[in-house]
Amino acid sequence: MKQLTTYMILFSCVFFWASNFIIGSILINYWAPISIAIFRLIVIVLFLGCMNWQAIVRATFTRYDSILLIIAGILGVAINHYSFYASLHHTSPITAALILACAPIVTSLLNKLIYKEYRNSIFWIGTIISFIGVSLIITKGALIGIAIGKGEILSLMTMLSFALFLIIVNHLSQRISAEAITFYTNLTGLIVLIPFGSTVLSLKNMQVELPFWLLLIVSAVVISGISNLIWNKKMKEVGSTNASLLLNFEPAIAMILSAIILNQYPTIIQIYGSLLIILGIMLCVYYKEIKVLYSAKRKMI
Repeated sequence: MKQLTTYMILFSCVFFWASNFIIGSILINYWAPISIAIFRLIVIVLFLGCMNWQAIVRATFTRYDSILLIIAGILGVAINHYSFYASLHHTSPITAALILACAPIVTSLLNKLIYKEYRNSIFWIGTIISFIGVSLIITKGALIGIAIGKGEILSLMTMLSFALFLIIVNHLSQRISAEAITFYTNLTGLIVLIPFGSTVLSLKNMQVELPFWLLLIVSAVVISGISNLIWNKKMKEVGSTNASLLLNFEPAIAMILSAIILNQYPTIIQIYGSLLIILGIMLCVYYKEIKVLYSAKRKMI
């Protein structure tokens, strides 16, 4: 019963993360992408600072760690946040969610290139299947001969920057607490974006109605603050592998919420593409287990 409760809590985190695609599509109608990114980062930095102040001030890191934190803040926060909201200005939340779903696979590919990690044939089959799914979505089924839209390019940028961010954070987490990494990367991202936000304090931005300000603030705290903290804590109770399985539901949740809230329904191409992406992700995440089961079955025969 306790484990079921843990899974339900983890699933609620995935639900809130998926809702960010819908919320972003709403907020983009009232603020420019750069304004949303800066406002949300201000809220996130203040929230994290209040929640984890002792862990933040006690953190110590070398000059090399500082450089990695800055790079992670630029890639995984500044570029990632801006490209995420900018992509929603040009494409649907469904498309953005499906493209971003491939981030774990791209992270594994980068780890293979950087750290020479072993990957068997099942992993590579899964990678190819997922990328075919993404190709179907971003080219709307044509695959060859059709130009990719600006929104899809920005979504790919979001996904790639997040994948690189995960690799750097995984390296830093061996020496620095997660609370300190999260705070300093978000603070770095905010500092990097502020010079580009010359219109953030414009009269037009300040005149946005209160409900949308509340949506921006509450979503920043719940999605990027509370959900992340809960996930990091509860994930240990069931294991990262089991917890990561729930992340595969994020595109499906985004589709459902998009249909209910925005009246945007997935196309046949998006459905086919999402099935390929999910299948590919499952093969990539569990390629070792699948290999073991396949070998055991062959021995039995």
